[in-house]
Amino acid sequence: MEFTRAERAGQAVIVAVALVFAVAVFGFVFRVGRSAEDAGASPGPSAGATAKAPEIAFTHDTCCAQTARFFHATWQSSARVTSAKLTVTPDPGFACDAAVDATGTKGTLGCAGLLKGATDFVARLSVTTAAGTFPVDHPFKTMGDTLTGVKWFTEFEDPAGDPLACAAASCRIIQFYTTGKDPLTAQAILDTGRQFNKSNDPGLDPAAIATVMQRMDARNHYHYYRFDTREDATLASVYWLLRSGKPVMVISLAGQHGPVLMGFQGTYGTYYDDPANNVTAVVVEDPQRGDLDPRTQSHRPDKYRTQGFQTGQPIGLTEWYGDEWWLRFAYASPIRMPDGSLRPVDRTDGAYPTPHWAGKFVILVDDADAENPPDREGQVKFH
Repeated sequence: MEFTRAERAGQAVIVAVALVFAVAVFGFVFRVGRSAEDAGASPGPSAGATAKAPEIAFTHDTCCAQTARFFHATWQSSARVTSAKLTVTPDPGFACDAAVDATGTKGTLGCAGLLKGATDFVARLSVTTAAGTFPVDHPFKTMGDTLTGVKWFTEFEDPAGDPLACAAASCRIIQFYTTGKDPLTAQAILDTGRQFNKSNDPGLDPAAIATVMQRMDARNHYHYYRFDTREDATLASVYWLLRSGKPVMVISLAGQHGPVLMGFQGTYGTYYDDPANNVTAVVVEDPQRGDLDPRTQSHRPDKYRTQGFQTGQPIGLTEWYGDEWWLRFAYASPIRMPDGSLRPVDRTDGAYPTPHWAGKFVILVDDADAENPPDREGQVKFH
């Protein structure tokens, strides 16, 4: 059959229209199928590239070059957190955990024991929010067995003055190390602190020492602790040094001196009564015996002086326990004054039964207890 040119042109038009219709139908069916598939998917929230991570801020006292070996810190989040998990690397070998408070915007993190000294750690806090789970790293290095950078000050700011400012000078040493500030001389600390004495001490008693240090900087929470034996006082001093990352003041010379304990020699494990603990020496700075000025040598010339007492002098336990300058004798009251009279120096304000300090070995430590007033005995249980 033959077709005219007009008939063939009409047939071409019909074929073209049919082809366009078929393409349109196929596209519609394909779009409907894809829309159905998309409607059936329900991806959950994730911490992908489009999810916004919360801002996490850590507050960690003594961080981060000579950090306390007892890891305890707080965190805050810019978004509400439903759960938090802590991982510490390297693994310390005991429990570490994180907690979220009721608001969901802050919490705590820490470990149960003392971390290994002079070690780089990374605390990874993984927080879960509505947008997903996000890890945040907090690196720090723990302190070694002896603190470095503890600046020494003398108690003899007036070489001709009376030797009554030893504890005040030690307060100045601790204040400068913990805050980097030096607002008062030893004499000014002594003059300021005497009003806080709870006894008739001619210098500063333990309650006044703790109070004046907190008055100088509210971040310091020093309290005094009493012990029945010199051995317990020494081991507790080392424990609190490592736990707080801050120097410890030891009340020595039967209650009339206050050297700064800043380190130890030997080994110390992960808790106070750890069988691995073996302290063989303490490292101290002494505001009097580090003073090499010839004009002050008339004060206790029987006791050697050395530059080491300005930077950290190791004292073996035989000397530490046996020399009356250190811990041979417990806190004494009354004491004999230069004129020969006896002066009672035990606590007498009625806050505690007497004797209180007398007959005990006393140390002052930062126990981080902000609730307990500084003039009261420390209450933190650690063994």
